[in-house]
Amino acid sequence: MTAQTLQVEIPTILLQRARISAGKEARELITYLLENYVQELERSQRYHAYELYYTNRTQAEITEESQLLKDFAHADNESIADYARIP
Repeated sequence: MTAQTLQVEIPTILLQRARISAGKEARELITYLLENYVQELERSQRYHAYELYYTNRTQAEITEESQLLKDFAHADNESIADYARIP
């Protein structure tokens, strides 16, 4: 990952409210907030992509998926039962 320098001006009152007194703490907080924002953004985009995919499927694709789920239901149930037996 390549680091990029970004200069941010933050009002002192905001840093005081966040109980941050050092530049390093502020940098860590901004990094944390940006990472969380990006993860939420990616999650939202993924949700919309899945929603678009599932609303645009043909009846043949829906039927095929249902059949595959039925075909593997027995194996799925066995796996769940095996997992339930693990102490």
